Formats: sequence, structure tokens, C-alpha cells
Amino acid sequence: MAFTPTTLSLAEIDCFHTDGFVIVRGAFSPSDARAMQDAWWAELAQVHGIARENRETWRSILGDLKQAKTSALQHAIATPRVKGVIDDLLGEGAWAPPREWGRVLTTFPEPGPWDVPTGLWHWDSPVDWHLKTLNALFVVSLIGAVAPRAGGTLVLSGSPRLLARHEATEGPMMRKGEYAARRESFYRSHPWLMALTGNAPSPADRIAAFMQEGAEIDGVRARVVELTGEPGDMVFCHPTIAHCVAPNRGVEPRFMRIKQQLMTRRGQALLKG
Repeated sequence: MAFTPTTLSLAEIDCFHTDGFVIVRGAFSPSDARAMQDAWWAELAQVHGIARENRETWRSILGDLKQAKTSALQHAIATPRVKGVIDDLLGEGAWAPPREWGRVLTTFPEPGPWDVPTGLWHWDSPVDWHLKTLNALFVVSLIGAVAPRAGGTLVLSGSPRLLARHEATEGPMMRKGEYAARRESFYRSHPWLMALTGNAPSPADRIAAFMQEGAEIDGVRARVVELTGEPGDMVFCHPTIAHCVAPNRGVEPRFMRIKQQLMTRRGQALLKG
């Protein structure tokens, strides 16, 4: 029987499997996102002395906001539309709603140029967990507006397919090896990836080379994409998408949640070992 999605279009599902992510605008209410923003600002003021109305106090903090991570306000993210998207990608009944929607990220603006970073590119879930069946999602929820070059997470479009192919070419010892070694092996598998991750000299214009031009690697189109949008937007990513933190050179803080592994029930069993 042909698969019929309930919430995403077939084109959106194809985009997810081709690029490794799909953007859903207005996945949850902007007014609920603004209520979360207010709570985050209150915690920043109470715990860290960062006042919303006083930019001189603005600074990025170490770690996440603890109260916001468990706040009941986050349950507003789980709209019927969001649940429908996850059903379309993981399968209806294959997953359970998470207790919380991931890390609470507050990145404040800092001066300086903006460029595509070389370091900190990584993925959060073992590739072999998802080769036959997708057992998780990497979910980004925008709590505040994120403008271009204002701290939005960077993702490498096409990377889940590239990683799956690379995993297939690795010997069993490498597949069982340390994550750092496997990551480095992937970075060195193509000159474009080497330049992206600082393992080879960079092009003169990294933004043009990696975000605008991209590259075709073994028939897979690869390009760095900046996750931007408005409060209530969400991005549903393949769990092995390569991604990287980016500097905030905008005028407002980046308020974003990232659920690194929203697991299926089978994925939960893999996670527990």
C-alpha cells in the first residue's frame, strides 16, 4: 500500500530524504513562542542578571537555562500539526511525545565578522542506527525570530545520505571505532568536506563556496544552510545531519530549542544499549 502522509506533502517528505531536513513554518503558535520568550528573559534576569531592556547586560551564558528546559510552557510546541509531521516521518504509533523539547539555547549578539565556521561540525546519532529504518529526528524549534547571520544553527544539506554511503565503505573495525576517528574519516573523504572542516585550505570566500555554490559529492548535492525563521517555526532533521554552531552577528539574541534525538520506541531501546 502506498504511503499517504497526513500533514507533510510528498514534496516535503522527498525534501527531507534528499536534503536531510524539512522546514515547517508556523508549526506552533507564535503567541506561545512569545510566552516562552518572556519566561526565558525572566530567568536570564533572575539567575544571570541579564536584563531584556538593558543591552549592556547582554552576554552569552555557559550552559542552558534550567527552568526553561522543564517549563510546562513548552508543551504548547506539541500541536496536532507537529505530531502529524512526526507521524509522517517516523510512523504513526512509532514514537511517544518527549518529556521536553531539548536544549534551551540563548546566543547573544557579539561584534565581528560572520563566516562559515571550520570547527565543531558534528552529528548526534550513530549512523548505523538509521540505515534501514529511521529511528529518530533532530528537531529545531524557533522560540524567537532568527535572522540571517544571527546565530542560526548551520546544517549540511545532503549529509545524512553522504554519511550513510561513507558508513557502507568503512571496514567493520572503523565502524566500531571511536566517534572522533569516524568523524575525521568522513571529513577527509572529499576535498570540499576537507576545506569546510579546516582539513584543507579554505577558499577565499567561504560563504560563497559553501552556502551558495555547494558541491556535488558522489551524486549528492551538499550545501551549508542557515536555519532562520520566525517564532513558532520548526525544522525537522534526519538524526545524522551534520551541523555546527554559528556566531550571532545580529541585533537580537537567538532563542532556540534543539531536541538532539527524538527517538522512536525502537530508538529508545538502541539508546539504552
